[in-house]
Amino acid sequence: MELDAPMAHILRGILMVAATGVVQVLAQLALSHMMDVVPSPPESRYPTFYMLTHSVSAVMILLIGHVLQVTMWAALYFYDWAAFKSFGTAMYFSLASFTTLGAAELSLPPQHRMIGAFESAAGMMMFGWSTALLVAVVVRTDRRARP
Repeated sequence: MELDAPMAHILRGILMVAATGVVQVLAQLALSHMMDVVPSPPESRYPTFYMLTHSVSAVMILLIGHVLQVTMWAALYFYDWAAFKSFGTAMYFSLASFTTLGAAELSLPPQHRMIGAFESAAGMMMFGWSTALLVAVVVRTDRRARP
């Protein structure tokens, strides 16, 4: 049984959001591993240095995760659909969609526009998730030892 075009796009969008979530989980696992490997600031001789190390490392790990997520969407737009003339343009469009900023000068072909909305929804969720992870890092690495 063949799915009609709108249902196929909804299914593809859901699968892309799921793949985006998998990348986010991998970034969270990398972040968790880093937190286990780098000494805890309240328990170390150099709490300020390790607080800085934890915080900057967390930002970089999560940023790399987001770049991978955006690249995944851009690959769909460029390689699978040939929606843009260059991969760089697909990356720009994807980043603008993922951050919900939007790229007014670019758009997907009409038959693929629903997927752009899925990417924006995924981006909002992933940035919210990353914010929660960063808050957890800040709370865990606060230089003051907890009672």
